Amino acid sequence: MTILMNLPNGFLECMKETLKDDFADYLKYLKNSPFRGLRVNTLKADIKKITEKLDFETKQIPFCKEGFYIDNDIKGLGNHPFHHAGAFYLQEPSAMSAVEALKVEKGDKVLDLCAAPGGKSTQIAAKLQNSGLLWANEYIAGRAKILASNIERCGVKNAVVSNNDTDVIAENFKGFFDKVLVDAPCSGEGMIRREPNAVIEWKKDNRENCAKRQAEILDNAAVCLKQNGTLVYSTCTLSLEENEQTVENFLNRHPEFELVEIEPDFGRKGYTYFTENKEISKTRRILFSDGGEGHFIAKFKKKSFEECDTKEFLFNFKRIDIVDNFFEENFRFIPKKYYVNQNIVYILPEFFSKLSKVKIVKAGIKAGEIKAKRFVPNHDLFISSNINEVKKVLDLPIYDKKIYNYLHGLEIDCDLKGYVSVAVEGITLGFGKASNGKLKNHYPKGLRIF
Repeated sequence: MTILMNLPNGFLECMKETLKDDFADYLKYLKNSPFRGLRVNTLKADIKKITEKLDFETKQIPFCKEGFYIDNDIKGLGNHPFHHAGAFYLQEPSAMSAVEALKVEKGDKVLDLCAAPGGKSTQIAAKLQNSGLLWANEYIAGRAKILASNIERCGVKNAVVSNNDTDVIAENFKGFFDKVLVDAPCSGEGMIRREPNAVIEWKKDNRENCAKRQAEILDNAAVCLKQNGTLVYSTCTLSLEENEQTVENFLNRHPEFELVEIEPDFGRKGYTYFTENKEISKTRRILFSDGGEGHFIAKFKKKSFEECDTKEFLFNFKRIDIVDNFFEENFRFIPKKYYVNQNIVYILPEFFSKLSKVKIVKAGIKAGEIKAKRFVPNHDLFISSNINEVKKVLDLPIYDKKIYNYLHGLEIDCDLKGYVSVAVEGITLGFGKASNGKLKNHYPKGLRIF
């Protein structure tokens, strides 16, 4: 009953007005514990392997085949070796539904316009399987860094992370993307059981303010999408103003778009009590009794054509013997092309362009740095490579204490020599440099367990 006692004045009255016939069902579940979820990152790991190796029970969620409910009593998952290896991502269950609605296919160019902290971006990346392009944008600089860190941890090679207002992205990417996701900043009413700040900061007037911002973001998203492209709009709020009304207003401003049905079928139909446009029922709401905290999803198709005017930036790709020799000695591949900037070597994604006014936080893989007459690899290179791409691997079982010693930054025993990929149950965790029976730890200090 604690949450009911702490709700701000007017909140329940507002929910009753919005939810109508669903309010009694909402109130019934409001006092229950929030749902907690885990999504297996199939870019790095096999679903069956992860669920079988975890030492706690998981239960399939209805929104995403890679997603599972986990008990709220389970602690310390952020320090689990599989989490450090990017094998799973902790994500609220209903938040996984938006990417499923987007229907990402290999080779797509996908824009995640409001991407931090990265749950949906890494979910998109898993569907792309390092093909095509993932462009993940976040307006707030600190959150963009967190986004980039999660992209790296999950082993994504084909992503660009930018830190810009959405109008800058629209200015540079007219008609460029096959799919666009707008998981918009919102009033967060759906997170009332999960996020204390959602309770503290709630004000009814905030709905209209959020709706104005969402309209601007959606208008910019519309510009970025090519003909017959798909746009998915989602929020974690319950308000009509930010959900169905925002969708209706967008359609009125953009006759070149149409609403389409969402697959797979989950949750319940969007509300139409406020409008004569019954097409709005094609949107989806997820409430507590549907198995999630609270989510709204709308899916659009762009009918009209806008010519793409994004310009390619010609990078100065060149071969460097030091770099090629390193890859030949340590990896089973040599990058077809890499870009060197101030002695930092980057393996850039396909379709990447350097554009005016676009602030890039991360582009592809930061492979390493040329120092004097040697190449020093970066953690990003190893964690984004599977064990079949690396010539020397120390693969440890999940119960081996050496894994935790490695995550603490300690030296561990190793019979190999030179640069060695460290893996847990076949999933790359990081790397070190071995000699004289010991592996010198190269796991980044900022990621270590203390």
